[in-house]
Amino acid sequence: MAEPASALLDELADLIGREPDARVSMDDGGLQVRREQTNSRLSLRRVHGVGVDAGVRYPAVDVMTTLNGNVTAPSTPRMRAYRLNPQCAIGAVQSHSPRGAEAVVLGSRICIDSEVPWAATGRHLVRLVVMEAGSHLFFGSVAGQRTLERAGMGVWRNSIQGIRPVETDNWRVLRRTADSLWAQPLGWPAVRGARIGLAVQGNNARVGRGLDYSLQIPADEGRADRLAEACDALNRQEWENATGAPHIGAWSVTQAGQCCYRASVPARLGRRMPDLPRQLLATSGARANAAIRVLAMPD
Repeated sequence: MAEPASALLDELADLIGREPDARVSMDDGGLQVRREQTNSRLSLRRVHGVGVDAGVRYPAVDVMTTLNGNVTAPSTPRMRAYRLNPQCAIGAVQSHSPRGAEAVVLGSRICIDSEVPWAATGRHLVRLVVMEAGSHLFFGSVAGQRTLERAGMGVWRNSIQGIRPVETDNWRVLRRTADSLWAQPLGWPAVRGARIGLAVQGNNARVGRGLDYSLQIPADEGRADRLAEACDALNRQEWENATGAPHIGAWSVTQAGQCCYRASVPARLGRRMPDLPRQLLATSGARANAAIRVLAMPD
């Protein structure tokens, strides 16, 4: 790994431990972070690349988050794809049992210095996942500090406006407003019909003020259960492998019957990760390429 595992865990323990309601402990397996509403387990592992990164193994931080209070939900792909994951701001609800009700488990994965720079963004994404995953499913959005939120929204608006119209083999901007951008991922092989969305929103349904990122891919499967199973497979791939993009959100099914990867980041974190809009855009082509391979697999 880029640095010894113990040093990296110490760095994350110090970073997350600065949060007022986070109780961090370390053992041989990694870090445990306990909060009032969630418990998160952080561990280091090497994951196999897929899509454009196939054949390479990458060091990564794996985050598994559970909700306190004995919160359970029906363990079905349709529940995850149509109800739970569309409500998730950060993290993807994953399955751990084939039937019945089960504890709600959210999974995330951030590779170290391969998808986004670790010091500038990667470690802050780990903190984001620990502090936000699952928080918006049953507990509602957390009120932020207005000064930080306004500053963060300004930083991200500037970032969106500074994105080049075309980046060879990466993206092409299709439309742009003062607060948002829609783009097409480029590269090889091309993913036809894929669309990337970035929007700084003052009334996001998941986080209030924040940055909304989405990647939509047309799906051939028309039946609801087949689409739900496809999103389950996509979320499993994101958690278990390196797709070329940090896994901080979730795949779900849109009302139009498309598979959509979405993450919503609170605006108070804008100054902490000023380049996040461009970084999410830049890694979308790799994510789309990895996803289309799963959707093209025969049953």
